[in-house]
Amino acid sequence: MAAFWDIVGKAANLVQILGLDAVTLITIAMRFLVFHEVKQECRKLEDRVQMLRLLLMSSPACCWIMQQEHLEAELGYQVNNALKQAHNLIESYKQSTLFLRVLRARSTAGQFRDLCNSIDSYCGLLLSINAYLLIIHQANPPHAEMSAAAPHPDTHIIDVSQE
Repeated sequence: MAAFWDIVGKAANLVQILGLDAVTLITIAMRFLVFHEVKQECRKLEDRVQMLRLLLMSSPACCWIMQQEHLEAELGYQVNNALKQAHNLIESYKQSTLFLRVLRARSTAGQFRDLCNSIDSYCGLLLSINAYLLIIHQANPPHAEMSAAAPHPDTHIIDVSQE
């Protein structure tokens, strides 16, 4: 933190030479602090996108949703839209110049947080469906249905009609 104040002091000297006032210096310093926050929010969004993609690829909830035609179309559209928005925002941020990053820092941080919240909601929904499916599976195990209809695999059946 001391290094930050050293930089601020040097910047203040430069600002005085250039004829700018303290308010301008504080505004610039605050924008750079927000700039650091935006970088963290960008990393968080990238992590959330990765988590959602993993859930979509590996969760039983995704298979279940695909079987529900009314859910699949709407939820699929919303999830894909959120993933596209996240991708576009991250790419736009990474390709922008330092000046634009600093200038738009506050609004970009808000956009990153909003998309993180949206993607967190979809992840929570998928995890909830996974938990629900697990409970149903434990209550009605597939082998219980088979045991009622078919004999146990270790049971030997002798057909006496052929003897």
